[in-house]
This record gives sequence, structure tokens and C-alpha cells, in this order.
Amino acid sequence: MSVDPANKTPKFCLRSIFMNILITVFIIMSYIYISEIFGSISTPYIGINEFSIIFGLLLLVFTFFSIIAGPIQAFIAGFLGELLYQFAFYNNIYLDWCLIVAIYGLIAGLYKYKPLKYHKGMAVYYTFLLLVINSFIVMFLIIVFQLSLYSNPLELETIFINFGFKFFLQTLISTIFLIPILLIIYDKILASKERHLYYLLLTHHPVEASDHTFYFQFGRTKIYVCSRCSGMIIGIVMSVFFTHLTELIINAQFSAEIALLIIIFFPIPGMIDWGTQKLLFRKSTTESRLLTGFIIGVALHFISFTRAYYFLTLIIITVYFGILFLLIFFGQKKLFRELKKELNPLSPEDLDHDLDK
Repeated sequence: MSVDPANKTPKFCLRSIFMNILITVFIIMSYIYISEIFGSISTPYIGINEFSIIFGLLLLVFTFFSIIAGPIQAFIAGFLGELLYQFAFYNNIYLDWCLIVAIYGLIAGLYKYKPLKYHKGMAVYYTFLLLVINSFIVMFLIIVFQLSLYSNPLELETIFINFGFKFFLQTLISTIFLIPILLIIYDKILASKERHLYYLLLTHHPVEASDHTFYFQFGRTKIYVCSRCSGMIIGIVMSVFFTHLTELIINAQFSAEIALLIIIFFPIPGMIDWGTQKLLFRKSTTESRLLTGFIIGVALHFISFTRAYYFLTLIIITVYFGILFLLIFFGQKKLFRELKKELNPLSPEDLDHDLDK
């Protein structure tokens, strides 16, 4: 398949922007959901002056994602993840801890993962060294913030042990030794050789229609999925997360009326995009498929909020499916006509006219 060099850069930029946003949101979601169960990175230090060490699952996951994603995404995700968690579960906002988590992610992401990187032993050593340095830097920041921002009656030695040194030990048992091992496993499994995993179960399209697909890359392994379906799944997952987060922060659910309006209007762009393509008026792009699929996914999630209008929602869904089947029917008829024209380019009248000549 040939690639037009003039169009390669814009497409690459759009994909890069989309993937960076998606990765950042994914890290934030992971941060919130893991924090709900095990507490956030700041939890062992907020309102707790005793020295106690526990294994930090969130610290492990966040460090791993920071190295995979890179410093900018890790900084943004760390700051917003901690901030949103504090909005949902703390009575006060501790911006110093938001900054601490963000800086920790930033430094960890400086030595960003690249495929085949951990096939070399020095990369493991450099990662280990960076994690140790990162832990010392953040330990120092914690002590400075505790001394400068809080009217803490504790002595410097107690602050050093109960906050700074405590964080260093936390990273020691949770990340410093485990992260290099996880990166080696990740690199060995997903980057040892270049693979393109293209299955009809995921793409719904044969290889010749690969422009209808979108791929996620892990190491040197590319997994291809249907653009519109993947957009829809992303829309469902993100809307579940943000509605859950909204309920936690403001302690209120979305009204059934708003949910009904979303169900009515959000599928329309997807119907237009898919319908005009099915009727052969135009060809959808990967961007339009992802965007309209995402919007449809949001609408699907909000079905659960309709409550009193549930019967009306079923009617709306039935109408949309009816339109869908009509578009499929007329689209197939038009496609057959176009194929017939290609196979029989000359009509009977044209043939008679040629014979008369």
C-alpha cells in the first residue's frame, strides 16, 4: 500500500495528538480507580504522622505508565489524577502533593521507554539509577513542603523519618527493583519482533479495507481494531469514568431529561457519517469514525440514566436501528448498481448503436 508523503505528516500529527490525550486520560483513570481501593500516593501522608510502610500498588502502576508514556503525559496525569482524587475524597486540597506526584512522574518519564531498549543491560541499570535519584529528589521536596507549608509541631528528625524517609522506603519496596523487571518483561514480550495483529473479530474489515481500522502499538506489536467500534468503546469507558467521578465530587447524578437529550442527539453525527458512506456519497475518515463512534459510546452509557423515560428510550433506539437497516438496504442496492455498471459498462442501446456503425 503506497503512502502519499504530502499527507503522511498531518496524519501522523493527528494520530500523535489523539494517542497522547488518550494515554494521559487512561493514566488518570487508572490513578483514580486504584486510589479508590488502595488510596492515592498522598494517602499515607495526609493526616498521618506515624511511620508505617505498605506496598504501594498505585506507585508501582503510575511509575510504570510514566516511563512508558513519557515525562509530559506523566506530569499532567499525575497532577490531575491526584487533584481529582483529592476533590472526591479529601476535605481539603493539598496542591503540594499534586505537584509532588506530578514531579515524580515527570522525572520517571525522562528515561522514556523505547522498543528493544531493555534488551541492553545498561538500560536496566540507568532505569534503576533514575528511580533512586527520583526517590531522593521527591523525598527532599516532601520534607521542604512539610516544613514550609504546614505549621507542623514535629521536629525535623521526625518529619524526615515519618515523611521523607518513609517515601523513599515506599519507592524502594514498590518500584525501584520491580519496575526494571516489568520493563524487561514488557520489552521481551511485545518488542522482540515486529508484529501486526490483524483479526477480523477486532477489525470487522478485511485487510484490503484496512483504512477502516485503527491500531494501538505496544512495543513493536500493533493491534488493529475497527475505528468506529474502538471510538465507541473509548466513549463508553470514558463516560463511565467521568460520570462516576462527577458523582463522587458533587454527590449528584445526571438528570433523566439530560440523559434523554443525549440519547436523542448524540447518535445523529454517527448516523450521518456512516450513512453517507454506506450510500456511497462520500468516504469516512479515520478521524470522523473515531469521533462519531466516541459520541455514540457516550450516548449508549447514558441509557442507564433515563430511568422514568426508559420506555421512550427503547422507542428511540428502535427508530435508530430502523434507520440503520434502511441505510444498509439502500446502500447495498446502490452498491450492486455501481458494480453492475462496472461489469457492464455499455448499455444495450449503446451496443445496438455500435453494431449499426
